[in-house]
Amino acid sequence: MKKYIYYSFFVIFLLNFNQVKSQNLNQFGLKAGANLMGIKDKLSDGNTTQVNKTGFYIGAFMEFRKSLNLSIQAEINYSSTDNKINDNIGLLHIPLLIKYKLGEKFEIYGGPESQFLLSVSQTDIKGDEYKKFILAADLGVGLIVSDALTLDARYNLAISNYRDLGYRQNIKLNFLQIGLAYKFDN
Repeated sequence: MKKYIYYSFFVIFLLNFNQVKSQNLNQFGLKAGANLMGIKDKLSDGNTTQVNKTGFYIGAFMEFRKSLNLSIQAEINYSSTDNKINDNIGLLHIPLLIKYKLGEKFEIYGGPESQFLLSVSQTDIKGDEYKKFILAADLGVGLIVSDALTLDARYNLAISNYRDLGYRQNIKLNFLQIGLAYKFDN
């Protein structure tokens, strides 16, 4: 029964796309916005604390259109956010997103994201306590304002730890990013 449902969704998904013919719809763009970080601290006694901080992100993307409704978007973004002890956390985000356009004004997207820890102000990150590579998953929506401008919001769920402090004690970084994306004409 499960296989039948999966195959049905797959066929509907494939039939829903109108193939793009003789047009290059790959687009380059820039994006920037607010970065709302949630620092989830799992303590050794089993309790969890959550601290929220704000910052910014800025980056570039390349969208590879596969059909009128489906595209793949590769990005590279830099984010900077204060953490709970007022240090500044600098991260390089590299998501690979699958986007699906819903009508003329909306799009949804999701996919994996690699994050690289670049800096924590007033801290030496060369030890084993800080993880230099962080794996995350993105899920978001976009409101298409015009052909060139999109308002987008995404949630970034950390899969791996940002800091590992020993037995059953770790810290994860989750993000809510809200911003604007501008696509340049080809």
